[in-house]
Amino acid sequence: MKIEFETDINGYQEARQFKLLIDSILKHENLNPSLNSLASSLQEQLKEFLSNPDFADFSEPDSKEHYSGSHDEAVASGVVKLFRSLFGPSSREIELSKQRKELIARAEHAEISAFDALAETAEIALERDQLKEKLKQFEAETPKPG
Repeated sequence: MKIEFETDINGYQEARQFKLLIDSILKHENLNPSLNSLASSLQEQLKEFLSNPDFADFSEPDSKEHYSGSHDEAVASGVVKLFRSLFGPSSREIELSKQRKELIARAEHAEISAFDALAETAEIALERDQLKEKLKQFEAETPKPG
């Protein structure tokens, strides 16, 4: 498995949080050998990414106070990301995605209907103007009684 992060401060922070997660997974003694191998591979990729010279200006926080959230929140977020990358989206996320697609389709249909109605209104206005012009011509051609 190959992981990639953006080469900016956000990517750096995500990689650091993910490394914390992998490090905590590797501390367990009863780890499945294939999971241990995967975690070790990810740990090496993360070390390589974090050693990038572009990140020399980013200081590594020494305490948990530097994190935007608590350590537990970072680990929980990392666990969710790990499971999502390994197993794909949850059934709830799939359902929400379907609902979003349906809403987008309805919005597009409403937009198309609105433009169709606008075009039809413009055509009717044009026909009205043409009929008014013809009426004026007929009135001008018709002799007035008297």
